Amino acid sequence: MSFFWDLALSERTAVAIVDQLEGEVIYAELARRVTACTEQLPPTRSLIALCMDTDLQSVCWYLAALQAGHPIILLDTSLAPDLLQALLATYQPNVLLRGSEINVLHQEPLALHADLALMLSTSGTTGSPKLVRLSRQNLQSNASAIVDYLRLNATETAITTMPLHYSYGLSILNSHLQAGAKLVLTAFGLLSREFWQLVQQHQVSSLSGVPYIWQMLRKMRYERFKTDSVRYLTQAGGRLDNDSLLYFQQQTQAKQQQFVVMYGQTEATARIAYLPADLLAVKTGSIGRAIPGGKLWIRLADGQLVDSADTEGELIYQGPNVMLGYAESLADLALGDECLGQLATGDIGYCDQDGYFYITGRAKRFIKMFGLRISLDTVDEMLARRGLDATSTGRDDKLVIFISDRAVTEPAALATELSALFKINVNAIAVHQIAAIPRSSNGKVDGQAIKALMAQYE
Repeated sequence: MSFFWDLALSERTAVAIVDQLEGEVIYAELARRVTACTEQLPPTRSLIALCMDTDLQSVCWYLAALQAGHPIILLDTSLAPDLLQALLATYQPNVLLRGSEINVLHQEPLALHADLALMLSTSGTTGSPKLVRLSRQNLQSNASAIVDYLRLNATETAITTMPLHYSYGLSILNSHLQAGAKLVLTAFGLLSREFWQLVQQHQVSSLSGVPYIWQMLRKMRYERFKTDSVRYLTQAGGRLDNDSLLYFQQQTQAKQQQFVVMYGQTEATARIAYLPADLLAVKTGSIGRAIPGGKLWIRLADGQLVDSADTEGELIYQGPNVMLGYAESLADLALGDECLGQLATGDIGYCDQDGYFYITGRAKRFIKMFGLRISLDTVDEMLARRGLDATSTGRDDKLVIFISDRAVTEPAALATELSALFKINVNAIAVHQIAAIPRSSNGKVDGQAIKALMAQYE
């Protein structure tokens, strides 16, 4: 099997990376730089913590660690120092890489499972110690499936629109390397003038984004942008509203482009399902079907499999891209495959009579905002640490906090604090003071009452 990190298999003179500082880097030069990075890593298998920025150096470290067989923890470069130190204390990596800096933290051998290749966070920038354990097979199978269903080839040019430490952003790097294609690295946001200048300069053929990005581009009237080189758009990281879906279906059709809706989780490396662009108008709101090599079905709460259309249950996925399992401590890095290729997604949905899947809700307490999964339990824990009588709820475009009148805090100040912690726009956070947090007889927060309250405030 050929792996996307085996750069020698690509066309050596083709451009692999366009870096803001170093310009175009061909595959032969990228391979040389990765080899140089490999030689700077420990000679024995070690745990590497990599602060993954959107630059050539970070990409080289990432590929070097994969080539050399060193398991990697990918970290957000903007992670607060105290959260970074907490993660380092939990997993005790041998080496910390940041930019061109190599910090050897210790040389003690660690118990690392032979299949362990990469660990990603599902909680955005909160520094949660809970990580997803991924294998080389997970990474390669998902990259190959993406190349397959998006029909990627060496003529493609993508551009970064999301952080590379985020599974969606990372999957774009992996799949384009697999296809021998080009990736433009930029820190400019998709709503900036400089970003669109790069799209034109490098004749970018695809754009990818989470719902917030597409909602903003709709407000800015996507039809006004010069996108002659763009072949297709992809959307994942949460549910995009139907009005926006139909808007982009119409606009991309007029521009002879494609808008591909996708569904995924970090626990499945990145992608689980996709909806072909030609079905967007007739299957609006659907996540489509499983990616190549995968399988989806619906399971009821009692474990029974659903064999009839339009019956709700939990969405279950099976495929070679399903994680090995979670890690919450150093000891967990010695564990093998606990999932055995099957993932209970925690999403509630159904399959229509044509075999296309729809998501209607979530079985677990988390929401996706701006492409990042935010655990409401984590939010509640933070509120509890503050000594607040409070609880959280929300949907994919709004985090809602209810605090009791006796809580000593200003709603605006709390919203600002949560915005900084979770790296989400403060305007997407609503803090409401109420007389008392509704609770059931056992003292737990009454979830149904909270949902009813949220509806009242909308």
